[in-house]
Amino acid sequence: MRRFSFRLQSVLNLKEKNLEDERLKLAGIISVLESQKDVLLEMNEKKGYLETELEEVTKESTLDIENVVGYKNYLNQVTQDIRMQFEIIKKTQFELEEQQLKVNQAYKEVKILEKLKEKQYQDFLMQYEQSQIKELDDITISRQKRAI
Repeated sequence: MRRFSFRLQSVLNLKEKNLEDERLKLAGIISVLESQKDVLLEMNEKKGYLETELEEVTKESTLDIENVVGYKNYLNQVTQDIRMQFEIIKKTQFELEEQQLKVNQAYKEVKILEKLKEKQYQDFLMQYEQSQIKELDDITISRQKRAI
């Protein structure tokens, strides 16, 4: 019996490699997104701490205007940093969505080739069975001719 050989195996291997590369890129983007979310969480905690500190400073009997202005300026800067971090997260989420589309496309390409390979393998098996049946028929016919 001859072996089954898929003519597009090298293409399938290439597509599988491409799928793996795209999945690795996706994992990297997910990692970056998670770290960006952690940074945002830290900034929000910092903002909450600053707001609490500002309230305490304003409640003191001796009000230090420079201290209050410093806290407000710093609080405004942190708020602006939070907005910028939101934009970074949005951009990263957009990159994540694009990468997910690439992974899906690469996955579809691999699946198409795998289905084609499976279909060709089934055809190969069917042809092999038919050749075996034909061979057995030929043997049977030749035996019958000898017997006559």
